[in-house]
Amino acid sequence: MKKRLIVLFVLVLPFATNAQFSSAQRQMQTSNYMFANQNRMFMQMQQQQRTMARMQSNVQSVENKLAKEERKRMKLEEKSLRQQAALRVKQEQLNTDRKDFDKNTEKANKQIIKAVEQKNKTQSKIGASNAKIENFKKEIETSKLKKEEFAKKQEEEKRAKELEKSGNAEKKEKKKEPNK
Repeated sequence: MKKRLIVLFVLVLPFATNAQFSSAQRQMQTSNYMFANQNRMFMQMQQQQRTMARMQSNVQSVENKLAKEERKRMKLEEKSLRQQAALRVKQEQLNTDRKDFDKNTEKANKQIIKAVEQKNKTQSKIGASNAKIENFKKEIETSKLKKEEFAKKQEEEKRAKELEKSGNAEKKEKKKEPNK
């Protein structure tokens, strides 16, 4: 009887040791999976933070360009008003100066033409500045929309992961219940 018991023990021993090792392997695999999952989540969070920061800096840089362009436009409008006032003064001088009419008329006409050209040039710069301002405003709007879409996408992914985690937890609980 002792011999049979020893033989039985020797035959069962490899199965018992194998069962212990497979359990340890499963535990190691699950811990590796959990570690890899945590690592992936951390990397994903960092990438999302970098993306949000890049979008924010993009919006700020465009807003700075917009403010600079608006200041430039204001200066050009002031310059245009000054040129227009100077043009009126020259035209009034031309109309009031009748003494040296021949000499001053030609000179004054050239000055008036030059002032009109400068005024037109300034007006075209104002128009270009207005176009740039509109483009900057559109760019800001698109950047803000992209940022909002990215934030919504992040929220949806977060909710999906939470649902997945809660679903996995429920499955684990169901698996544990029949074993008890």
